[in-house]
Amino acid sequence: MPCEIHARALAIAAANSENGAMNFHPRAPEVGTADVAGIVAALEPAFDFAGGDYRALHANSDATVFQSPAWLDALHRDVAPAFGATQATLTVRDQDGRLMMVLPLVRRRQRGATILEFADFGLCDYNGAICDLDDAALLDLDATLPQRVTGAMPRHDLMTLTKMTREDPLLRRLFPEAARAQMRFSAYPARLTRNWQAWRETALSQGFRRDLGMKRRRLERLGTIEFVRLSDPEQIARAFGTLRALRSARLKSIGGHDVLADEAIFTFYRRMAVEGAQKGFARTECLTVSGELVAVQFGLVQRGTHSMLMLGADIERFGRTSPGILMLESSVRAAIEDGDQVYDFTIGDHPYKQQFGAQAIPLYEWHRGQTLYGRATVPAITLMREAKRALKPWLMPETGGRAKAAASEAAKANQGKQ
Repeated sequence: MPCEIHARALAIAAANSENGAMNFHPRAPEVGTADVAGIVAALEPAFDFAGGDYRALHANSDATVFQSPAWLDALHRDVAPAFGATQATLTVRDQDGRLMMVLPLVRRRQRGATILEFADFGLCDYNGAICDLDDAALLDLDATLPQRVTGAMPRHDLMTLTKMTREDPLLRRLFPEAARAQMRFSAYPARLTRNWQAWRETALSQGFRRDLGMKRRRLERLGTIEFVRLSDPEQIARAFGTLRALRSARLKSIGGHDVLADEAIFTFYRRMAVEGAQKGFARTECLTVSGELVAVQFGLVQRGTHSMLMLGADIERFGRTSPGILMLESSVRAAIEDGDQVYDFTIGDHPYKQQFGAQAIPLYEWHRGQTLYGRATVPAITLMREAKRALKPWLMPETGGRAKAAASEAAKANQGKQ
């Protein structure tokens, strides 16, 4: 596996190994108690994710693009108010004020309880602490850090941390009493190679390659196919308008939830697409037939990993050609030609992801009650999650060819998050 899969792949190995406490952080050869004397844990409700100290921290961490400065800054500024959430960022700094670790948390009321959670709002596919890799040894050595972090946390009933790709050793030490469990859905990264044709021959089954070829030829008969990655802000804005319309129509037809119906969320995604195209962390890609838009894909990119977030396809007019699947094939090819090592189909258990060679990676959730109400809620969460897990095969009945086809095409277009 290429090294640019970086910490996520190592984290996955840690989560799946017999030694779940395995820590892959590089460690300083010698660390003394004097080095930890000045470490300070604090609540910073006005923390600046766009500031230079956080940019430096993220650059020297193994955090994902969902913890990038631009993403978290916009989430707190543009999305949190729409959810009634207030910033509750926890930081750990050394005696000189240098940032060592950040927990990007928010606090909000939900069903009568005060919840402390990652700044996610359903828009981050991976969450976690952001830690300077060079400081892991110091933080491990600080015996009182868990108590000081807990003491800095704002009042809340329940802390819930979700969509983590590993049993993070540092977080486990900070919150040892948290109830931890595997989530009901997984993430699906696919490893890439340097050559498109070679990857296609080895990663995709013969039947799937044949089906892709047939669909593409069928679409070619309707006009000239072109795959375009956009950079112009106005073109990106128009593409997002089309993406929103395509998703809305499709999700209404199958009774799905459309996150883009929320104006704050739509504005957030569009802003990230425009800003990310300029700064290199986002890609908005289009598939056209004789200049007519048939599919739009939006994803994020960091350290050789393309994370596919949203896909909209004109199923009503071009459904027989599976434009969503053809869009993904073109997007994967572009990622390989750009030198990416991973194409991450992110969260959601849709069969088409494994058709593209993606491997299921477990995600984890942690819950910890602070008050009596919160502690009583944790077992209820466990019961609900396990009941849904057991019932999952029965909640998606197959009731005939047309229902199967509709469900399959909905999955192919990846319309909606888990």
